[in-house]
Amino acid sequence: MARDWPLWNFFELGAYPEAVPCARLHVRHVLWEWRLHGFADTTELLVSELVTNSVNASQGLTGGRYEGRWRAGRPPVRVWLQTDRRRVLISVWDGNNQMPQRKQAGSNDEHGRGLLLVEQLSDKWGAYTPSSESGKVTWALMSAPREGQDNE
Repeated sequence: MARDWPLWNFFELGAYPEAVPCARLHVRHVLWEWRLHGFADTTELLVSELVTNSVNASQGLTGGRYEGRWRAGRPPVRVWLQTDRRRVLISVWDGNNQMPQRKQAGSNDEHGRGLLLVEQLSDKWGAYTPSSESGKVTWALMSAPREGQDNE
C-alpha cells in the first residue's frame, strides 16, 4: 500500500452480497469529500468488482488470521482507498488464500468478467499474500481521469 499518500480511508464489511452496494456508496462519499469527483464512477465500478470477488471468495470460510491473530467465523472484507490526488489505489483483503484468476467468459455467461473489467479500467492491478495474515489483498491503481472530467 502507498502509506505515504496524504489521503486514505479504511472500512470493513461483512462478507455478504449486501456489502457490494454499501462499498460503492461509501467510496462515492469519500471521493466527494476528497473533491475527486472525476474518479468516482470508475472507482465505484472497480470497488464493486473487487468486493464482489472477495465476498465470493469468502463463502465457506470459517476463520482467518489478521494482524497476527486467528479469528473464528467468516472473515470480513476489508477495503483501503488511498490517493495522492493524481492516482487512486484500491486494496481489498479477504480471508481466502486463493489468488484471483481472470476467466474467459462466454457471450451468454452472466459471471466471470469482473477481473477483465478491473484490467481494462485500471492502470495496473494485482494481488499478493500479506506476510502475517491469511487471505490475500487484491488491488487496482488508477491515474487521473481523462481530459474533460472534473477532478476538483
